[in-house]
Amino acid sequence: MIFDTSIVLQVLKDRSFFESLREKINEEVKITSITVYELLRGAAYIKLRYGRDYEYNLVRNFVDDIEILPFTSRDSEVSAMIWAKLRERGYEVSDADIMSSAISIREGDKLMTLDRDFEYIRNVAELDVDILKFGAE
Repeated sequence: MIFDTSIVLQVLKDRSFFESLREKINEEVKITSITVYELLRGAAYIKLRYGRDYEYNLVRNFVDDIEILPFTSRDSEVSAMIWAKLRERGYEVSDADIMSSAISIREGDKLMTLDRDFEYIRNVAELDVDILKFGAE
């Protein structure tokens, strides 16, 4: 199971959310290198802007304790094709979501997210995704 950035952020904010997920997931949880970038980007901005280390340290500790899946050159090809198919249909989806989807497809792992944009990706690629409704899980 691959956690998208939206899931990781909620896990970091709300321990009970994580515990409710653990009851439903009976497999190893991983994240992508794209998620690591997104998490560190936000935490670095908070550190620079507000002088707080808490968020940065929280993210560093989290990513140090979880398997991180890399983005490969083959993932670039898959991402480009997904982007082109989305563009053809008039959908705009973030590159980060597209790239994380490509990693998930390569790994053959389900992606878990709170982000509904993954519905668009699922419509143009063979992405196994579980889109949770916030507060419902």
